[in-house]
Amino acid sequence: MMRQTLIALEDVWVIFQRGWLSRERVEAVAGVSLAIPEGGILALVGETGSGKTTLGKVVAGLYRPTRGRLLFQGQDVWTMNRRAFLQYRRAVQLVHQDAFAALNPVRTVYQSLKAPLLHHRIARNEREARERSAELLAQVGLTPPELFLDKYPHQLSGGQRQRVLLARALTVQPRLIVADEPVSMIDVSLRLAILQLLRELNRRLGIAILYITHDLATARYLAEEGQLAVMYLGKIVEYGAFPKVLENPRHPYLQALLSAVPVPDPRVAQAIRPMALQEIDPPDPRRPPSGCRFHPRCPYVQPICREISPVLEGPADHQVACHFAQEIPPWHPPSAASPSRWA
Repeated sequence: MMRQTLIALEDVWVIFQRGWLSRERVEAVAGVSLAIPEGGILALVGETGSGKTTLGKVVAGLYRPTRGRLLFQGQDVWTMNRRAFLQYRRAVQLVHQDAFAALNPVRTVYQSLKAPLLHHRIARNEREARERSAELLAQVGLTPPELFLDKYPHQLSGGQRQRVLLARALTVQPRLIVADEPVSMIDVSLRLAILQLLRELNRRLGIAILYITHDLATARYLAEEGQLAVMYLGKIVEYGAFPKVLENPRHPYLQALLSAVPVPDPRVAQAIRPMALQEIDPPDPRRPPSGCRFHPRCPYVQPICREISPVLEGPADHQVACHFAQEIPPWHPPSAASPSRWA
């Protein structure tokens, strides 16, 4: 069944400038178009510095695009009237990477949760706010909630703080959660629990999720039935249905990422040869390469790649921005690696 589009980005650019004389420019996001359906999951994957967090803040309304449009239910967010804009800001909530920095250290868990409840009049008084706060903590797995309501952030573990952030996002009954690296700063043993919680919120409450990460394994666990967008130096280089993209990755950058995923089986690991890139480090984002931004590192580079920037092409469920997507040899993991590779 086709879902309606909740959030859409149309040719979005975000350009940061600094300095009075040189006016140095950084194209953090360069011409990105994406769509997040109602109740869907989109995993946004890329290296550090690729522009993922900036794009997430655009979706959350914290950054205004330099060019392009952000649409919420078909309406341009930045031309909405005040009432519609407040509804959008309530519908889209951001969960930060650093849970400790995102919580006020001098406020208890209850004080952090009650503020949006009372501000948006979801709770009419302190008694209702406390009851609703307890319900939210139970909903994110902090039980019994009475043990957590009056604690301060420094009295909680990393995983517990991340759950409090999710509870705070749920206070205003959002329709989309932008989760920016929500498991990167917590113990490996706790990551699965947070990902399961996000998946449960999506399935049970119908909350759409934009999951920002550099970890393809966690992205697949959460968004296996959703969409995948691969970002490189401000641009989307591959985009489509998650299973379709992983079954047949066509862009050399995604192939390089997949070839670098560690495999627990040593025999299988020995059979995998990581893609040999021309350069290990990505270019300086302040001076992006001409043409295809991946061409200085690409093992298949041709003269046209240095001159003309490719655009996303292909069917809606699998688009690739590469001049030679059809000519580049397909990449597939060894069959023995398939079950354990994404464990």
